[in-house]
Amino acid sequence: MNGCFQIQINENGVSLLLSPPIGGGVMPGVVEIREYLDRIGITYDALAINSALNSLGEDEVAVFLTTDKIDPVNEMCEITVMHDRMTAVMRLYPPGTGGLPIKKRQIMDQLAAQRIRYGIDEEAIDALLQDRQYCVNVVVAKGQHQTAGKDASIVYLFDTNNSSRPELNKDGSVDFFKLNTLHHCTQGQVLAKIIPEEKGLDGIDVFGAVTSAREVNKAVFSYGKNIEVSVDGLQLLSMVDGHVKLVDETVFVSDVYTVEDVSTATGNIEYHGNVEVNGNVCENFSVRTDGDVFVKGVVEGAVIEAGGNIIIARGMHGQNKGNLKAGGNVIAKFISAANVQADGYVEAEQILNAKVVAGSSVNAEAGKGLITGGKVIAKCAINVKNAGSPMGATTILEVGSDPEMKKRLSELQKSVGEKSKSVSQMKKVLEDTARKLKAGAKLLPAQLQNAKMLQTTIETTQVQIQQELKEIEKLDKLLKGDDNAHIDIRGTMYQGVSVAISGAVMNVKNEYTFCRLIKKGADVASTNL
Repeated sequence: MNGCFQIQINENGVSLLLSPPIGGGVMPGVVEIREYLDRIGITYDALAINSALNSLGEDEVAVFLTTDKIDPVNEMCEITVMHDRMTAVMRLYPPGTGGLPIKKRQIMDQLAAQRIRYGIDEEAIDALLQDRQYCVNVVVAKGQHQTAGKDASIVYLFDTNNSSRPELNKDGSVDFFKLNTLHHCTQGQVLAKIIPEEKGLDGIDVFGAVTSAREVNKAVFSYGKNIEVSVDGLQLLSMVDGHVKLVDETVFVSDVYTVEDVSTATGNIEYHGNVEVNGNVCENFSVRTDGDVFVKGVVEGAVIEAGGNIIIARGMHGQNKGNLKAGGNVIAKFISAANVQADGYVEAEQILNAKVVAGSSVNAEAGKGLITGGKVIAKCAINVKNAGSPMGATTILEVGSDPEMKKRLSELQKSVGEKSKSVSQMKKVLEDTARKLKAGAKLLPAQLQNAKMLQTTIETTQVQIQQELKEIEKLDKLLKGDDNAHIDIRGTMYQGVSVAISGAVMNVKNEYTFCRLIKKGADVASTNL
């Protein structure tokens, strides 16, 4: 229990009774006692009070203050608001001789006088008045701390990685029948769910001042066809059996078209969705789709164009007329005598006499890991075990951007600027013609015909500008990250291989083993892996 002090009045004058603390309590300091005495207007000797406090033992001590006659001192309280304005504490001081106890109404009035009106704890006040403790801080009002709240979020319940490469087996091969690049889903399957937002609490201090909580963000599904939202709006459901993928925060589900072979039995296939071929894609046939294509057999001299990935479990015999074009990745056991273009990466155990162009990397590391003959181009990297052949097969490996690409970008930027200026000038002529007509001027037929031709020219030029801007955007994207282009050789690169890295060219005259080729200055240099 804390120590305390009390005013005593008798015929001799006014004294201050100091009661020592009990059981680990603390004694009020001289500053607090002086403030109390100043508040009730009693004269005192500060040195006498300080001396008495310093010598206070286990017994009560009375310090004589004054011979002045004063009225009885009633029980009173001191209410203090902490610096953060979130807590108000009250200390109760005992009544002097003949003084009256404080009432709850008086405490409430004092709180109101100090403009404390939020979070008042009347139970704490009642408890203190029931069991009075003096010179003890009691919390009588608490503000509400502001909480940040939580934005809503979307949890996707399928693998959203569209660029993961197939895993190698322990023997260095790839099991192309167990690729996880297509993510199957079934009708009614929950594809994603929203974790709802949690609104934060406004901060309110004991004076009632409000600090508004941050606005939290809601979440909304973005999705394509074959998908529906649950009644409560919190789940995204597949309406069909198919494949699911996430592209730029949008969920797509493609239903699957399955055939045994692409041959005379089926003819060419054009489909909006994923295509699965359980057998082969035969020579001279084609598969075109905006989804993925998965072939469990062999692709012969055929054409496959896919908006997503192309996966060929047993490889491709292109016969110098086969073409693969993918908006995603191309993965095959091997690629022979074919043209391949992928916006993502190309993965094969062997690439033989083929032209391959990849938007990110070309990887030939599994199995024999061989690139021989033909031309292989990748934006970022070529990773290969063995390149070329001991017989010196002509093999071209290129990474990074072609200098011609930068030249083309500069030409397009200049062209767009000139065309935009021309359109602006033609529009001014048309606006001037329109003003004349509105003012009632009569124009010659030749002038009207010229205005029509100008309008047609403007429209044609604007279409050309949009096309060139799209090409600029594509080239700009391709030119980014040029500095990190490299070729990794994890086996041997033989004589006869031609290497180009961001415009720097090297014809291989001596074998290279286990190294990384990079552009250094204007030359191609070899570093350790």
